[in-house]
Amino acid sequence: MADETKTEEPKLANGTATTDLVIPLGKPLIAHGDEITELRFREPTAADIEACGSPVTIDFLNQAEPKMIYETRAMFAMMSRLAAVPPSTIKSMRTKDWEYAALALAHRFFIPEM
Repeated sequence: MADETKTEEPKLANGTATTDLVIPLGKPLIAHGDEITELRFREPTAADIEACGSPVTIDFLNQAEPKMIYETRAMFAMMSRLAAVPPSTIKSMRTKDWEYAALALAHRFFIPEM
């Protein structure tokens, strides 16, 4: 797995930049019959949270420091939805790749800036 998460800003047809999060994979995966070496996650919308649930909660009450908690099923569903790959692709990820992607998604898209 590469050491850095790539944030690319490709241009859409209307000239606006996207905020895709690209995660390189340590082990290639099969998605829609093709081998892939990275997952490209689009920015989620409120509709994604409605469909999948919120994949991250933050516990501010029981710790000296806030604690981030993954809602595992919601994170699996959200990864599949945002990367536009079948759930089977996400389920076949190496543990390290999944954890890395979940952490990157949480920090990039789901933890509010304070």
